[in-house]
Amino acid sequence: MPIPRVVLSLLAASLVVSSLAVAGTTATVTLGGSVSSTLEITSVDTAAAGALDLSAGQKIVKVADIEMSTNNDQGLTLVATSGNLTKAGGVSIAFQVTSVADAASAPAAGAFTIPSGSDYSAATSVAGSDVSDLYIKYTPASSQDPGDYAGTIELTVSDN
Repeated sequence: MPIPRVVLSLLAASLVVSSLAVAGTTATVTLGGSVSSTLEITSVDTAAAGALDLSAGQKIVKVADIEMSTNNDQGLTLVATSGNLTKAGGVSIAFQVTSVADAASAPAAGAFTIPSGSDYSAATSVAGSDVSDLYIKYTPASSQDPGDYAGTIELTVSDN
């Protein structure tokens, strides 16, 4: 005996309802977003930076005011190059770099621990701003060739 259409319709409807009833009871929503870094640095050369005393003997001179900031919770790192004051045909004058807190006393000679030609670095450990004074230590020879000497310090800041 064939199954009546009404029974077939009821069977089909009950299968649909039962499959809906078996649907999961949990789900997930994937979230995401992005925060841009606000990392920045500004540097202002001091008047002394462009008019270094090149007479014989060790000198420690403030050459820049540096302001840095970041929104990184781990802070930032400043890297400053050191090197030489040079003159074409002359003997170079090596210089070392260090920094101190803004308006602090000049560092003692022993604070310059990174040799000339190597990178100096200083870091913070929290988000926010940092203001520092950049110093160099150099020692012109007693018989330094006359003329104009020049050098540069490259400053790089990165998030930690």
